Amino acid sequence: KPSALVRGKCVLISRLRFEVDIGYSAEVIGVFKQMDSRNYDMNTRKWNFLLEDYPKLMKILQSLVSVEVEPLPEVVIHTFAAQIERSTSQTDIPDADLSVVDSKIVMSLMPFQREGVNFAILRDGRLLLADDMGLGKTIQAICIAAYYREEWPLLVVTPSSVRFTWAEAFHRWLPSLSPGSTNVIVTGKDSLTASLINIISFDLLSKMGKQLKSTFQVVIIDESHFLKNMKTARCQAAMPLLKAAKRVILLSGTPAMSRPSELYTQIVAVQPAFFPQFHTFGLRYCDAKKMPWGWDYTGSSNLTELKVLLEESIMIRRLKSNVLSQLPAKQRKMVVVAPEGISARTKAALAAEAKKMAKGYESKQQEKEALLLFYNKTAEAKIHSVVEYILELLESG
Repeated sequence: KPSALVRGKCVLISRLRFEVDIGYSAEVIGVFKQMDSRNYDMNTRKWNFLLEDYPKLMKILQSLVSVEVEPLPEVVIHTFAAQIERSTSQTDIPDADLSVVDSKIVMSLMPFQREGVNFAILRDGRLLLADDMGLGKTIQAICIAAYYREEWPLLVVTPSSVRFTWAEAFHRWLPSLSPGSTNVIVTGKDSLTASLINIISFDLLSKMGKQLKSTFQVVIIDESHFLKNMKTARCQAAMPLLKAAKRVILLSGTPAMSRPSELYTQIVAVQPAFFPQFHTFGLRYCDAKKMPWGWDYTGSSNLTELKVLLEESIMIRRLKSNVLSQLPAKQRKMVVVAPEGISARTKAALAAEAKKMAKGYESKQQEKEALLLFYNKTAEAKIHSVVEYILELLESG
């Protein structure tokens, strides 16, 4: 309809309703008033309807010569097919059978964390877990991965500063693991082994492309927003692994809902069929504009639709304010770091002092002085790792 006088588009606004954003037309308003579920929003000045009225409304609008309306994207129609077809849509997430997982971790899950695990299993272990920082994404990810333990070895990709924290967490929450079950890749000279759990940093992942040809069926990506730029080495190294994996567990406390272009790689990592072409995604959600030098995808559009779509299909996100009643008064977290900054001279001094300590000291004062020496030297050794950890926290938002 090249000469259409009135143009508009359909946009999802909730799990049950969509709106039509269109210019004024008495003819169109007449059609709207035929719909039983019609509602006019005085604030937005737009008409909205139940999804079950979508097929009927679109059929009438498409028959009007002077009207051109952009339909809902196919991925939205497919995801919300139950609502459109008036069949019962599932709102409550059923409890998964976690009898195959160590009872220690299952019993330690808070109700909202159990819901996150159920959400993941209902979606065959492919999700973006986007809970607020401090809500226990690690314990949920370990529990989800443990549910698929028969498909291990497992690959965990994480910022380098928390590699050992992840290793400690696996052994703490899964007592059934043997001491040698985890393999933490520390340098590029290390290799991926037959260990059940391989833990590697983003930077080393991009340097070990050849070794990563072995397929991992279960992959956890911690701080998955680090993959926001599809042109970076870390993203190009990770995406083939995620494409080949059967279970993909992405963790991010800061999903960039206001910058949809940065979400694209994470969406296709979990559900490649959603948006096979970035340009299609960019036109709908990035307010894509044609510029003299090419397309600009830095904007945003239809964000409510994108949020509702992701929450229905691949993403679960809870804020602290949502689950405050379930949280303990205070939570302490231990971050295990590698003392990479310790010199050979310091190591020798500490080893000598350790031998003295093993034999015993003549006085309490000598013992106290030795402990202070250990505290000082280990603090110096951790400086590099602590700085790295803080910088990664800042990058995470």
